[in-house]
Amino acid sequence: MDELKAYIQKVSDATNVTLERILPPDTTYPTSIHALMRYSSFAGGKRVRPCLVMAAYEACGGKFGDEKTLKTAAAIEMLHTFSLIHDDLPCMDDDDFRRGKPTAHKAFNEALAVLGGDALCILAFEVLASTGRVDIITEIAAALGTNGMIGGQVVDIESEGKAVDKATVEYIHNNKTTALIRASVKIGALLANAPAEAIEKLTSYGNNVGLAFQVVDDILDEESTTEALGKNVGSDKEKGKATFPAVVGMAESKRYAQELIENAWKDIAFLGDKGAVLKDLAEYIRVRIS
Repeated sequence: MDELKAYIQKVSDATNVTLERILPPDTTYPTSIHALMRYSSFAGGKRVRPCLVMAAYEACGGKFGDEKTLKTAAAIEMLHTFSLIHDDLPCMDDDDFRRGKPTAHKAFNEALAVLGGDALCILAFEVLASTGRVDIITEIAAALGTNGMIGGQVVDIESEGKAVDKATVEYIHNNKTTALIRASVKIGALLANAPAEAIEKLTSYGNNVGLAFQVVDDILDEESTTEALGKNVGSDKEKGKATFPAVVGMAESKRYAQELIENAWKDIAFLGDKGAVLKDLAEYIRVRIS
C-alpha cells in the first residue's frame, strides 16, 4: 500500500494546487463566502474521486499532469465538497464535524453554508465548461441530478425512521454516493478517449467501487470511532437511517462489500498491469473494515 499512498498524495497535491488557482482568494469581496469555500475545500480528505479520475485516465493511456484532466478532477472535488456542506446542514443530516473539523455551518453560519455550497457547484461547472468537453459536463450533471445524488438524498431523508428493504437502501446508495464515484471513473476514461468497451467495463468498476465505498461507510458508522473518522459515529442508527447493517446485518454487509470489491477487480482485469492503481484503490476502500 506504500505505492498507493504515494499516488494518493501525488494526486492530492496536484488537486490542491489546481484548487488554489481556481478558488477565489479569501481576501476577495465578499470575503466571508470565499473563506468558507476555501475552508471546506481544504479541510482534508483523501481526494478519492480525483484519484479515480486520474487512475482511470492513466490506465487508458493518458499522461499525468494534463491540464483538462487536472481541472476536471478539481471540479469533481468541488462538487463533492458542495454535497458534503449541504449534507451536513441542520435540515439534512445536522452534523457538527466533518474530517475532524467543525462543519461549514458551524464554523460560519447556516445561510453562508448554503450559499457556499451553491457557489462551489456553480464554479465547478464554470471550470468544466472551460475544458470544452460537453460529454464530461453532461455525465457529471446526470450524476448530480434527481436521477443521481439529489434523488438519493431525497429518498435518504424520506426513509429516516422507517422500515425499508434492501432495494431502497441500494437505491439511496447507488444515487447519493455511487453516482459521482462511477462518473469520476468513467470521465477519466472519456478524457483519455478510451474505446467504448473499456469505458463500459470501467463504468462497471466505478459502480462496484462506489457502492462498496458507501457500504463500508455504513459499517464504519457503527464500528469505528469519532477520532478515526473525523465525524460523529453512531448517528445513522440514532437517526434511523436506511443503511445496509440496519437492513441485512453487519456480517452480510461485510460479505457484500467484499463481493463488490472482487467484482470491481474482475471489471478491470482486461487492463493488466495498467490497472494496478485502480485495483489498489478498490482494496484501499475494503481494508477500512478489515
